[in-house]
Amino acid sequence: MMKQCIITAIFLPIYLFAQDTSSVYDQKLNQLRTHLGIIENAEFDSEVYNTLVESLDSLGIKDEQLQDGFEWGGGRAGFEVYIKNNIDSLLAKFKMVILNPDTLKSLAEIDSSKILKVIKPDTVSLKPVKDLTVKILPKEEIKIIKEENTKKSSLSGLRLNGNLGKVLSRGASLSSYSSFVEPSFFIRFPYGINIGSFLTSIGYESAKYSFESSIDTVGSYFGSGSGLLLNINISKIIKIGGEKVVKEFVVGTQSYDHGSGFVVGYNLNLMLGKLPFSFSLSSRFNTITFEESGGSSYWASLSAGIGLDL
Repeated sequence: MMKQCIITAIFLPIYLFAQDTSSVYDQKLNQLRTHLGIIENAEFDSEVYNTLVESLDSLGIKDEQLQDGFEWGGGRAGFEVYIKNNIDSLLAKFKMVILNPDTLKSLAEIDSSKILKVIKPDTVSLKPVKDLTVKILPKEEIKIIKEENTKKSSLSGLRLNGNLGKVLSRGASLSSYSSFVEPSFFIRFPYGINIGSFLTSIGYESAKYSFESSIDTVGSYFGSGSGLLLNINISKIIKIGGEKVVKEFVVGTQSYDHGSGFVVGYNLNLMLGKLPFSFSLSSRFNTITFEESGGSSYWASLSAGIGLDL
């Protein structure tokens, strides 16, 4: 009987602590969400990541663990590991404390009169502070720090991408022409707005095209098309591939060497962990109205390449 009591005394506190750990951690997460201004039980995605960085910046805190950015830091999984490992530190930085429910219960049972008797000011141990100095940065250093932070944030979201593609289908007026593998270049500017679940930004694309005629009396079409595109991130709607695969829908006008038209398509960008590179797979549907003849046609292509993401 004595042996059973000893075993119970040893393992019961461990069991109760394990039971409370999960609930206390959830309370801490929700308190952090409240401070960041997000709903209870919200997922720790890229938007929450940016909000956390901005909150720390407002306190003058630069956490080296967050300098790589959301995608380079391992996406949502990496961010959740960071939150779990640093939740107490974050709450302390934001001057927030969550007590264990058992601790709250114990405090409620304590007689307030006893507390008043115990807590007394210790004027004897109070001593003047010596050698307390405040370092004031020169205006030049403050300006440099602000410029570095602005430069980093202004480039966030920039993407440079180079592809090689091939025409897979074409309209009737181009059906007798031969096509070749041609390069294309795409840039996504680091500026955009959130429209519901979509992050919308502006892009620019330039792509070569080649249609060689098999008839000597009919001219060939060798040239390039370029123009601004509306770049819409649809990763939150199409979740296939998770956050490691960025899904984008693009649409815009194109100015060709032989006319003008429209282009519509998509980009699939496979992120390479913390590296600032990604593999891309793109598809485009181009329409063109020829200047000389006034006729119109179209072609669809598929391309692949590699991109640099900042």
